[in-house]
Formats: sequence, C-alpha cells, structure tokens
Amino acid sequence: MEILQYEPSMKARWDAFVDKSKNGTFLLKRDYMEYHSDRFKDHSFVFVDNDGKFTALLPANIEGDVLYSHKGLTYGGLIMSDRTSGGEPLEMFALLKERLSELGIRKLVYKAIPHIYHRQPAEEDLYALFRFGATLSVRNLSTAIEMREPMRSSRLGKRALKRQRQNDIVVEEVDSVSSFWDIIVEDRRVRHNVRPVHTADELNCLKSKFPENIRIYIATVPASQDGSGAVDAGIASARKIVGGAVIYLDKGVIHLQYAACTPQGKDLYATDVIYHELIFNIFPQSCYFDFGISNEDAGRYLNQGMVAHKEEFGGRSVVYDIYEMDI
Repeated sequence: MEILQYEPSMKARWDAFVDKSKNGTFLLKRDYMEYHSDRFKDHSFVFVDNDGKFTALLPANIEGDVLYSHKGLTYGGLIMSDRTSGGEPLEMFALLKERLSELGIRKLVYKAIPHIYHRQPAEEDLYALFRFGATLSVRNLSTAIEMREPMRSSRLGKRALKRQRQNDIVVEEVDSVSSFWDIIVEDRRVRHNVRPVHTADELNCLKSKFPENIRIYIATVPASQDGSGAVDAGIASARKIVGGAVIYLDKGVIHLQYAACTPQGKDLYATDVIYHELIFNIFPQSCYFDFGISNEDAGRYLNQGMVAHKEEFGGRSVVYDIYEMDI
C-alpha cells in the first residue's frame, strides 16, 4: 500500500470512489469540499494498492502544523470500500503518521463519519485510532429519527396533519433558497446570535452541483391569512412563505441543514408540517431523519431544551465524534 497526496487530476477517480464506498457521502466529493477552498488549504490523501487502485481516501486540510479531516466539513475520516478489512486501516494510519511526520505535522484532528451514514459497517478506522493512541476530544450529540421503526411522536402524524388542513399549509419544493433565506438568517440571529454557515449564494451554487442531494422546501399559507386560520376568500389564491427547510439527502439519511419559520409560521407549527411531509410522503423509504447536533463548547455544553424538542418528534441520540492523535 502507498499513500499519495491528492492532486486535481484525481478528481474523477476520487468522486467515483466516494460513490461506491461504504461510508462516503456527497459532502466528501470534490465539488462540495472545494466550495470554500479559499478558507481551507486542502491536503487530502489517497491510499493506493500495488496496482495503483484507490483503496481509501482521507479528505483533509492543513493549518500550521495540524492536519484536520476536514475542518470545513461536518464529518470526514477515512472513506473506505466494502472490501476494506479490519486490519487495513492500521497500515493506512502507519503510512499517514510517517508522511505527516516528514511534513512536520504534530497532530491529526480526525472527524469520524457517524454510523447512520454507513452503507455497510465501517468502524475499522475507530479501531485503528485506538491502536495508535488517539483520544476522543469532542463528542457532539445529534438527534435522529429511525424511520424504519419510528417511535411514537407527539409532534408528527395526526397533529401535524390537522394543523396542515386547518391552516391550508402547502409544502412544496423550490430550486433556490433565496425566497426564504432572510427567514433563516433572522432565526439564527434571534435564537443563537449567529449567522448561517453558508451564504445564500454558496448554497444555491452547491444546489446546482448536487441537485439530487440538496433539496429545498417551503411552507406557504394563503396571503390573507391572519394567523388564526381565517382567509379572505377574495384573495385566497395568493400565498406567502411562512417557513422553509434545506435538507441534505444521501445514503438513506435526511439531514436537516436549515429550518426556520416566520413568527406566524411558528404559531402555525409550519416546520412540523414540513417534517411530516418529508418523512411520511416525500421520502418515506429513507432510513434516518437527522436533526443535527445540540451542543456548544466542543460538546461540553448540551442544550437540553433543543434536545427535548427534537425528541418530541421521535428522535434519539447519535454521536458525532472528533479524535486527536499526536504524530
């Protein structure tokens, strides 16, 4: 086995390997990784066998004397084929450690791919990390609904349908986030005093590159609705957006990237209706609906109210782990 630094000429082979891997998702394809290449200096690696065939990939960027896998992504880690054996990542980490030492890198920060994104069991890397003395530095708690055997929910099902019918809420897919991005920005500002990770232009660009994976939905009500459900019949045909959601769809997982409502949308529980439509009607064959993490301070603070809210939909916990390994 040999380790090579990624080069742009490898792009097509990299993306093809991700497609066939047992734990890669579209976030780990080059067009997604490189949308913020001005902020993260790519230093990805490719593992090849004696015939030059790709055996594993490591998406990564470098900052000073630290290699991250990958700082600009939700998760990274080794992307492996379904032929990867339990012992092979031991050889991969040995090669990686030797190469990083030659480069003067003192530490590897490794973001593992959560198990819900695995097409086949793919935790050989976690065993190798243990063997090489890596330590768990961050454990974030996400909440996911197991859609094949869903738990009883107080927010979905009949209650969501009743609200949808009472308020004439329509959920539809759109091609751009621009129509409701201000709602997302305002929601982040009011609730968390932060801005979204992406800009509207960035997300629309990514959507154009991954149209089947990045999906955008809005919830609308009659424009004349006053919040109580009353509608002026004379202008009932006009509609207004009261909420929206951006989801990432891959490997049977619906990941909720963004979701927000206007004040009226909150009163109508418009996001509940969006989630209900996604889970039961639009993507009923999916395996998981992942709400994302509820942590701050590298996992050391848990927003209990946020977790409780997500669990009302029938979600339970999945961890997003980050390890550190001295070189």
